[in-house]
Amino acid sequence: MLFPRFRSKERDLRSDIDRLSSIQQVVMRALSDTESEASGLAARLEDARSRAAFLYGDVIEGDEGEDGKSSILIQEAERFLVRGERRRDELDTHAAFLRQLDEQLTRGIDSLRQQPTED
Repeated sequence: MLFPRFRSKERDLRSDIDRLSSIQQVVMRALSDTESEASGLAARLEDARSRAAFLYGDVIEGDEGEDGKSSILIQEAERFLVRGERRRDELDTHAAFLRQLDEQLTRGIDSLRQQPTED
């Protein structure tokens, strides 16, 4: 044989599409996990805000008690809320990045599907 055999263009395209599709599935799972974590975090942050508001109201009205426990709890809530908001920002950044990856993969797959399969 003078020239080595190569796979058909159709087979190459199918392999390329399968490869990108498997990456896209992983990206979509990661995006789903990120969105799920963000949703749970948002609920916990809202609950913490509500609790902190009640504690803050107690401190303002002077019902804090002698031990200052409400003030300590407010400080803890504030730290939790700040940390939670930072994490939510991180998750938003991750989700945006994963969406961009998904869009690029979709464009790449669509481009491959539009290519002619003839050599």
